[in-house]
Amino acid sequence: MKKMVSTKIVKLGNSQGVRLQKSLLKEVGLVDPINSPVQVSVEDGKIIIVPGQPKSKLMQRFDDFDLDAYWQQNAPEEYDWGASVGKEKF
Repeated sequence: MKKMVSTKIVKLGNSQGVRLQKSLLKEVGLVDPINSPVQVSVEDGKIIIVPGQPKSKLMQRFDDFDLDAYWQQNAPEEYDWGASVGKEKF
């Protein structure tokens, strides 16, 4: 069933955007839509917005990864490679 809702194009910083009702977003499976990927296309003079591809399981594993904490625990060590033997510049 086609559902039509009226809305406006609004200014968002230097860009323009369209505000969508929460009920519409839920209907297409965007329960937590902030920063969710979507695909936008134009067909027969119509702008079509569809939910983007969900994250792969591999990418989902990195959601809780804290890079700063990792580097604090695994800080690289300095190595002494000896005196320069060529024309290295440091």
